[in-house]
Amino acid sequence: MSERALGEREPLPRPAERSRERIAAMLGLGVLAFGLELAIAALSLRGGALPLPALGVYHDGHLYLEIARSFPLPYAAEGASYVGQAPGYPALIALIRSLTPDAWVSWGLAALLASWIPAALCAPAFYALVESLGWRPFWPTLLFVVGNPRWLSVAATPHTEPLAMLFAILCLAAYQRRRLGACVAWLSLAILSRFPALLLGLPIAFGTLVARRERRPGRVATLALPLVAFGLLNLYLLWRVPGFRGIWAAHQVFWETHWTWPFASLLQPDRTWNFLSGTSAFFLTYASVGVYLLACAATLGSGARERWHLGVWVGALLLFHVCLGGRIGSWDLTRLAILAWPAAVLALWGRFGRRVRPLPVAALSLALLGVGVWFALGQTRLAVAYQTRAQPYLAGAIERLDADEPEWIDFEQRARERR
Repeated sequence: MSERALGEREPLPRPAERSRERIAAMLGLGVLAFGLELAIAALSLRGGALPLPALGVYHDGHLYLEIARSFPLPYAAEGASYVGQAPGYPALIALIRSLTPDAWVSWGLAALLASWIPAALCAPAFYALVESLGWRPFWPTLLFVVGNPRWLSVAATPHTEPLAMLFAILCLAAYQRRRLGACVAWLSLAILSRFPALLLGLPIAFGTLVARRERRPGRVATLALPLVAFGLLNLYLLWRVPGFRGIWAAHQVFWETHWTWPFASLLQPDRTWNFLSGTSAFFLTYASVGVYLLACAATLGSGARERWHLGVWVGALLLFHVCLGGRIGSWDLTRLAILAWPAAVLALWGRFGRRVRPLPVAALSLALLGVGVWFALGQTRLAVAYQTRAQPYLAGAIERLDADEPEWIDFEQRARERR
């Protein structure tokens, strides 16, 4: 595909009409995203004994809630097991809790809102990102919102990914507008929300230094700022938590992973995969890998130098996570690599989507939405059922949804006792 084919700008309506349509479309897509998140969360607990705020302790929500309660100085010596979790999402939980009456918003509901709000804001942010490329933004943004079943799942439940995704999209939009300072600022916030976002420094550096050939010392120094932010967090943890051994080591308490050959964990999947994640997640994983590889090929295989960073964005996240061994490295790949999704949509839309008429795109979006809601409901119900059996301490976490003091659990000790 030629540079012209990727870079050509589509005819847009006149400014006044475009402004009204733009506001309506951005608002509508954001409301659609928020409504889907709320509906999935509520329906996943339908017929059960749990109230909606209780969902805030599931997945890793109970870990983030204790960190959120520890603000304004997050973490503590007693909670050494918690330092493998990034502080951005707990900070947003604490902010929502502090700005709302306690009687209205418990800690559990605050955790859900801290997922739903950023996930909903991702829609208008992605819309503006597509606009910056000169493309008509509605249909690719709709595909971003509804096209990935795992995105619907994590957006509806207590996860760090929605906040990190919002910052990642804003980072990519700033890069497209050649605002490198804002780009690395958003990237730093993404890293502090989800540590694997460090990998996004690679496409930004590649695009700046190689594709755009901007190699002045000031630009190189600016690119290093996200690493400085990550380093400062590690220094803070070293001061705050005696015996701090590093974020990777802390995270091993919950997930014992190791490096392996690329795709080895997918070629020889763990036998417990279907039991823990469901058959639907098994097939979604391989479909997602295929989509991400196609996105890399569609971008890096073209002559459009200005779009190569999208292929590097997707490829860096995918390659890192397919080199992880261990059970979660297989069956949770679609969540671990979720930040590749916006760049993949842009890469594939630029190569294939702009030649397709709206009706087929609308039909595809509707079909993907149905699959996504079905998948998200199944995954959430499976997680609640499994964690309720396997993690009895969650019952205490639900009872403490109105408590303001953290109650740290020594997960390292629990792991030693199990062994």
